[in-house]
Amino acid sequence: MQFSIAAIIPFLASANAIITGIAVPETIKPGSPFELTIETENYIQTVADIAIAVGYAPGDGYPGALGELLGSFYLGPKNSNVIHNITETVTLPAGTAQGDGIITATVYSLYGVSHGPSLNTYNVTITVGSETSKTLKSSSA
Repeated sequence: MQFSIAAIIPFLASANAIITGIAVPETIKPGSPFELTIETENYIQTVADIAIAVGYAPGDGYPGALGELLGSFYLGPKNSNVIHNITETVTLPAGTAQGDGIITATVYSLYGVSHGPSLNTYNVTITVGSETSKTLKSSSA
């Protein structure tokens, strides 16, 4: 049996990836935009990521809920199966009280060749404060 590099080249270009979590600053200042990092990594099959919705709730929030909607973003073919993080800008409302809170994001995706639908939710506990920190906190940590 002879091995041919040319035979595997088409497969090398078709990498698959999956969204694995989100990351946001540890401390966020209300009224100031901040970057939401959508974390990705290699995966065994194709995932068509359709959209992501992001919310905030004070304290521990309510399990399975986004809380106050901060934004939603179409991901589509441009941001599906990419092995690099995706960044979107969101803002906590200016009147948000300082203290502990939670940023939650839900991603709608279609898995595999049969496009099985899935909702995956990720959350990060944060502090609402007077300045936005540069240190990121990840849902996958």
